[in-house]
Amino acid sequence: MAGEIRGAAFRRLLRTGSPVRVEELADDLGRSAEEIVRQVDELNRRGRICLDDDGKVAGSAGLSVRPDRHRIEIGGRTFWTWCAYDVVGIFGALRATGRAHSTSPASGEAIEVHFKAGDPLPSSVVLFRPNDGYLSCCDNVYAQWCPNSNFFEDEGAARIWSDKRGMSGRVLTLDEASELGSRDWQPLARGLSI
Repeated sequence: MAGEIRGAAFRRLLRTGSPVRVEELADDLGRSAEEIVRQVDELNRRGRICLDDDGKVAGSAGLSVRPDRHRIEIGGRTFWTWCAYDVVGIFGALRATGRAHSTSPASGEAIEVHFKAGDPLPSSVVLFRPNDGYLSCCDNVYAQWCPNSNFFEDEGAARIWSDKRGMSGRVLTLDEASELGSRDWQPLARGLSI
């Protein structure tokens, strides 16, 4: 059920560009609003969904309709993501053209990544992705895992940053990250086109 709710919220956020009322998710899924409220509260607690001040879903599966860590321009619209891995997964699964704006946590420099038909264009930019074991022990994915998945200007900057933090993970080229992320986001993006 949690995956269905995250997917329904992700698709609605992308289609509308607006926060989603729980009743809309209940209608989309053919479930009672009470059941969805309970599930959404738990997903919010675990950092799998983010709510706005009105209790509407403003972010799901890394996609946000309010400002967050990484800004993406996709389909002529602006969204945000929780981590760099979300960026490559969303663009790849949607086969979308656009760009992402981020900041290297190592240097504070602006980073821009361009995508064409879901594929990142050649660049020295890399992505640091924490190990999956770290994900499984997080209480809140948004607060604990996502801040550690970032773009860096190059592999050296990513390794220095992760070593200083004692963070185990992989430094991925944009192509490697896109291939992995696309597979992870494809089930969420089913039926969507940009």
